[in-house]
Amino acid sequence: MRAVALGCAAVVIACLLAACGGSSKPPTPGATLQGFLTAWSHGDWKAARADVADPPKDFISVNQGVFTGLGVGSVTIQAAPLPKQKKNAKPPKAVETKITQTYRLANGDSWSMSSTLHMALQHDRWRILWTPATINPNLQSGEKIAVAGQWGTRAQILGAGGAKLTHYADQVVVGLVGQRIKQPAAVRADLIAAGAPDAAVSKALTAAKAHPTFFEPVFTVTKARFHKLEGQPGPKNVYNVPGTQFESSNRIVAVTQQLSDHLVGTIGPITAQQLKQLGPPYAVGSLVGQTGLEASEERTLAGTPTTRVDIYANGAPVYRLATFPGKPGAPVTTSIDPRIQRAAEAALGTATHHDVSMVAIRASTGQVLAAVSDPLSTYNTAFEGAYPPGSTMKVLTSSALFQKGLSPSSPATCPPTITVDGEVFHNAEGDAPVSTLSAAFTESCNTAFIGLATHNLSAADYTAVAKLYGLQRTPHLGVPAFMDNIIAPTGKTGLAADAIGQGNVTFSALGMATVAAAVDSGVVRAPRLVAGAPDDSVPTSTLPASLVSNLRQMMANVVASGTAAGQGLPAGTYAKTGTAEYGTNANDLKIDGWLMGYRGDVAFAIVTHDTGGIDGGPVNGPIIAKFLDAIG
Repeated sequence: MRAVALGCAAVVIACLLAACGGSSKPPTPGATLQGFLTAWSHGDWKAARADVADPPKDFISVNQGVFTGLGVGSVTIQAAPLPKQKKNAKPPKAVETKITQTYRLANGDSWSMSSTLHMALQHDRWRILWTPATINPNLQSGEKIAVAGQWGTRAQILGAGGAKLTHYADQVVVGLVGQRIKQPAAVRADLIAAGAPDAAVSKALTAAKAHPTFFEPVFTVTKARFHKLEGQPGPKNVYNVPGTQFESSNRIVAVTQQLSDHLVGTIGPITAQQLKQLGPPYAVGSLVGQTGLEASEERTLAGTPTTRVDIYANGAPVYRLATFPGKPGAPVTTSIDPRIQRAAEAALGTATHHDVSMVAIRASTGQVLAAVSDPLSTYNTAFEGAYPPGSTMKVLTSSALFQKGLSPSSPATCPPTITVDGEVFHNAEGDAPVSTLSAAFTESCNTAFIGLATHNLSAADYTAVAKLYGLQRTPHLGVPAFMDNIIAPTGKTGLAADAIGQGNVTFSALGMATVAAAVDSGVVRAPRLVAGAPDDSVPTSTLPASLVSNLRQMMANVVASGTAAGQGLPAGTYAKTGTAEYGTNANDLKIDGWLMGYRGDVAFAIVTHDTGGIDGGPVNGPIIAKFLDAIG
C-alpha cells in the first residue's frame, strides 16, 4: 500500500453512547467509529479495512484513488452524534450517522462532501457497512472521484501603447524522453546541428536522465522551420537518433524570433523540475513559460484554472460534485516598441559579423524600446553580455575630467605611445595630431586620454563617475540584466587602462545605452522594461548642465568629422565609437567594436564581438544608420 502524505488530519466525533469505546457491555459503536474515521483521515486504508464488514477487494484502491484524485493536502472528518440509547431499551444492532469530509485540495480550495455511514453489530463487534456511497452518496462501484483543472486563455505580453508582442501560431516543441535515449552524445550532436542552443541541450539531457519518462523540451521552432529540419539529410535531421520527441500545437509565440528567444520567451510542456518548483495547480501536461518573461511572469500570465470535482465512469465525468472558478491571467506590459524592435532586427540582419548586441532606449523615460542579440540563443547578450567598452568609456572619463574642472578646450596631445609605470599604451584608431580634450575625443586618441587621466584623476574618481551615471548596480527591470563593472583601478597602469575602456571595466549594451540616454536627456534614469518592476521607482538625478553641453558637442563632432564620420549616420546623430582589444597573444589581439549615442529621443548602444580587426565606427556605423533611418 502506498502511504498518503497529509499536511494534517483531524477526526471530530461526538460519541454520545455510554462508555464510548470503553469496556462496558454490550459493546457500543463509538470506538469502532472513531478508529475507522481516524484511519480514513490519515489514509491508513489497511487499518480502516480492519473495521469493515466484508470489505470488497477494491476497498483500498477505491479509497486511495479518491485521495489521489482529489490531490489531497489535508482532510478533516466530522461525524454527527450517534443516536442516544433510551433507558432500559434493547441495545441497537445497527446505527447510522452523517459524516462530513472536508478536503484541502491541491489548488488551495477547501471542499466538503457529506454521506451516511452505516454500522452493524456482528458477532459482538461493531463493523462498518462500507460501500462507495460511504464516501459520497452518488458514487457507485467502479467509479472514481477526481479533480480536473481547465485553464483559461493565457494573457498576452504587451509592448508600448498596448501593442501585442505575442500571437497564436503553429509551433513544434523539440524535446527529449530519457528512456528512449541510447546515445546521449549523438543526441547532443543531432540537436545542436539542428540549431538547438548548447546550454538548452545540456539542461534537457540532465533532466531526461533524472526523469526518464518526462518530455523535456529543448527548443521551439515554427512549423515551417520544423519541416525544413525534417527534410534535411544527415545530422541536421532532428529524427536522426533515438530519444527526440516532438509536440505540435497552436500556441502563443512572440511576434519576432528575437523576442521569442531573448525577452518574451517561449511556452512548452511542463518539465519535472518546473512541476516541482511551481507545484499545484500545475500537473503533468500543463503548458508553462520556458524562457524569458513567459517563464518569469508565469503565474501572472496563466492565472489559475477553473477546478471541477467530478465522479468519473469509464474515464468520463458523469456527475459534477463541485466547481471552483479560476482566475484569468493578467497581461504583462513592457516598453518594447514593435516598430522599433523590428527596425533594430532588420538593421542587425545586415551585419557582416554575427555576434552583435544592441539596445535602444527612450531617453526621456528610460524605457527600453528594442533589444537585439545575434546569434539567437537563450542567452540575452544585449542585457547580460559583459564587454570591455573601449573608447566609449571616454564619455565617462571625460565626465570625470569635467568634474575636476577641465573643459573641452583643455590642452591635450596625442603621441603614438605613452608609458605608465613601465606599461606602454598605443592608439587604436590613428595618431592624428590634437591640441584639446575635445579633439582627442573626436579622434578617439588613447594616449591623450591616458595622459589627462593619470595627471588629473584618482581611483576614487572612477567610482564617483559611475555613481554620477547611476551605474554599478544590479538592474531590476523584469528580466536578468547586467549594466557595468566599474571598480576603483589599482595603480597608475590600472587607472590608465580603465580611462580608455581597456582595463577591468566592462559594459553591456544595456548599460552603455543607459549612459547615452543620460547624455541625451540630461537626466540619469534607471532602464525600464516591465511595467511595475522595481526599477520603475528608482529616483532620477540630473547631470550638471555644463557636463551635458560639453559631451553633446563632442559627440556631434565625432559624427561630423571624427571616428564615426562617413558611415551614413543621419543628421542629428550624436555618437562615440569604441574599439577594445583583448586576447593573450599580443600579435593577434581580437577586437570588440562599439558605437553608442542618440538621435532625437532614442539613445542606443551596439557592440560587435570579434570584428575581425575592424574598428567600432566602420563595423557598427552602417548598422545604426539603417536603424535610425528606419525609425525616422
